[in-house]
Amino acid sequence: MSAFQNHGALISIGGAILYTIGLNPQRISSAREGRFPAHAIPAGLAYQRTGIGEHSVAIEATTFPHVTGGLDAYARLDAILKTQAVVPLVRLQGNYLGQAAGLCVIQSLEADEERLHPFDGVGRQIDVTIGLIMLPSTAGAFARDNVGSFGAFR
Repeated sequence: MSAFQNHGALISIGGAILYTIGLNPQRISSAREGRFPAHAIPAGLAYQRTGIGEHSVAIEATTFPHVTGGLDAYARLDAILKTQAVVPLVRLQGNYLGQAAGLCVIQSLEADEERLHPFDGVGRQIDVTIGLIMLPSTAGAFARDNVGSFGAFR
């Protein structure tokens, strides 16, 4: 339970909303790759374009659950991971506009609790790392037929 009212949604992964107060995103990193296998020819090496590789996104977030809450968003992320649901990723942009970044799946979810509280055993600070794989727009029926969500957008 939070001592503050949730507002200022920054990122939504399915129904898991990362707020300014709550599970707060601290860092977002993105990695993409192109595939260019090399073939030896008499004149040296020839490179062939074979397409785009995996697009992964890592989000680091932190919360102080006894003050700002945030464990509800973590529970939703855990449920999305366990069901391997395909969910939309939405990011807040300037002027409170949302950018639909595309469909994604959660590949990894890590939590690091520090300074356990003596009354309930939950860490006073919880750092979460979310590893996402962005699905290509050509995912077709796989992405469309398996879109799921836990919770509703507010």
